[in-house]
Amino acid sequence: VVGFLPALNPSVQPLPAKPWVMLGAHYDHLGHGRNGNSLARSDEVGQIHNGADDNASGVAAVLEAGRMLAGMQRDRGVALAFWSGQQLGLLGSNEFARNGALPSNAIAAYLNFDMVGRARDNRVVVQAVGTAEIWPGLLERSNVPVGLDIQTQDDPYVPTDSAAFNQVEVPTLAFFTGSHEDYHRPSDDSDRLNYEDLARITRLGALVAHRVANLPEPPVFVAV
Repeated sequence: VVGFLPALNPSVQPLPAKPWVMLGAHYDHLGHGRNGNSLARSDEVGQIHNGADDNASGVAAVLEAGRMLAGMQRDRGVALAFWSGQQLGLLGSNEFARNGALPSNAIAAYLNFDMVGRARDNRVVVQAVGTAEIWPGLLERSNVPVGLDIQTQDDPYVPTDSAAFNQVEVPTLAFFTGSHEDYHRPSDDSDRLNYEDLARITRLGALVAHRVANLPEPPVFVAV
């Protein structure tokens, strides 16, 4: 499911190279946990896996980041994507990256949100930072008004939808707050989320996207 916000009051004409920034999250989970990926304990087997952190938190982050970006000046458009088939092997994002309505060579960067609702100790992990040289500095500047403790990882080969875009040479970032004892269990429910820090991580992602949307030149992809 993909929607978009066109460039708003662009300051340059024609529009800059690679005229889109994309934010995405997978919206599928495990249902009753019968497809083999469930980590349900013996007394939980067959119960609904609501997936509050994995990945309703990421879906909420993309929706809210889109709301924030809707009112911001931007030279590039913003695409908001919600992937199916992630739990079965990144099926939706892989198909879109290769054959989607938005070609990969039009995407300046892709920001992924997967399990961003259980932040602890003010920390967020940002993966795939090695895919563009500008990422460390851009993250640092965007974080000034947010104040999170950002733990960066260069590696883009992670088991989430950003990997699909890395394969087609789109610079990526993947926001993640870490695994926990409720991962892939029915106990991954809404009362266990850290909503305050989820909102701050969302703001950080929106600020990063806004900066990319207004760069004169898109980030240069680096193969890790």
